[in-house]
Amino acid sequence: MSRLPLVPQQDAFLAHVALLIDHARGLGFVVTAGELFRTPEQQRIHVQNGRSKTLNSQHLSRLAIDLNMFTRQPDGELRLEYDLATLKPLGDYWEALSPANRWGGNWTSFKDAPHFERRTGYDPAEDSTAPPQPVTAPPASPPESQRAWHSLLADHVGQGQPNAQADVVTVQRLLNRAHVDGRCALDTPLVEDGDYGSKTFTAVSTFQNTVMGTDAPDGVIHAGRGTFKALCDPISGTYDALALGLILPAAKSEQIARFAAPIAQTMAQYQIDTPLRQAHFLAQIGHESGELRYQEELASGRAYEGREDLGNTQSGDGVRFKGRGLIQLTGRANYTEYSKARNLGNTLLKAPDKVATDPELCVDVAGWYWDSRNLNTHADRDDAETVTRRINGGLNGFAHRQELLRRARMVFELT
Repeated sequence: MSRLPLVPQQDAFLAHVALLIDHARGLGFVVTAGELFRTPEQQRIHVQNGRSKTLNSQHLSRLAIDLNMFTRQPDGELRLEYDLATLKPLGDYWEALSPANRWGGNWTSFKDAPHFERRTGYDPAEDSTAPPQPVTAPPASPPESQRAWHSLLADHVGQGQPNAQADVVTVQRLLNRAHVDGRCALDTPLVEDGDYGSKTFTAVSTFQNTVMGTDAPDGVIHAGRGTFKALCDPISGTYDALALGLILPAAKSEQIARFAAPIAQTMAQYQIDTPLRQAHFLAQIGHESGELRYQEELASGRAYEGREDLGNTQSGDGVRFKGRGLIQLTGRANYTEYSKARNLGNTLLKAPDKVATDPELCVDVAGWYWDSRNLNTHADRDDAETVTRRINGGLNGFAHRQELLRRARMVFELT
């Protein structure tokens, strides 16, 4: 392909890059530019080194860029972010700008979080060089009718709206709850996948017609207004399965069903019994588990072999006692200490996998760790940084922990 036909594509691509950078800065990121253009020889080297999976990269056509996103830490230092959950709002925004846009964090073969590209085969004339704009919204409700959870949506949802995945999931979960409660009968419950497709449009329209009494429903949910407020009616401001799903939008519905009751049991067991304590606890276990996706660490555990500080004194202890649980229990010493505290004898020393496979144990180890480090005290002070350091040893993923804490505050009406 000659260079000339690429020029309109490159022009549209750079216009969207400018919007993305502006959007990222608005979210508090500090942005620096990475790679834009790559020669065929450089691409072959990337493939040989395992940094790329294909010889046909969009970098070759100046239709891809790597952007370095930094978050400012409480001590003022800048940290380069690779955490997918932290960067996902940027990926969602990029892909909402055009059907031609793809974010490397959504790839299935491997993840490349700094990578933003434009695919060819789409007509740039159909793109907009302005951010997705919501349709005109009705006037805001009076302040006295505003509840904290009405701000759960970052933006509007519906046809022609930004449709950030977390926002769509929130709407889908509230629609399914309305179906279960009998307020709005759906043909079938929605798959809570964050995709605003025809079934979600139909469900929203049905809710607007049957619950809101709208004769001509438009299928649009305006953040913090009308239809969304009505959808929020089942939120009690206390912990339940719905609250868990709204706080952790990336969690799968089956995992919410699996862990909702054990989490309630664990919070009662360890006096995590105020809305503020629960908000901090749920934000931390949400981040540590990838929003309930992981019950054990992905690494093999071999790196822990011979770690006397973890009590790994026997051959194979590293793998045997790898991190498990919603706050990962790691090392023979910690498995032993937990077993003694919970009167489990040698059960877990013989079968440590139970910490990951038994939902009650999986959550209970997190509660035990929380209690043994006196984290209720720091949660009472609303000290998210100290809670994070006591769990993580640093501030890894702090932006995502803060985002989950923000959602929990809304659900529990702490803001």
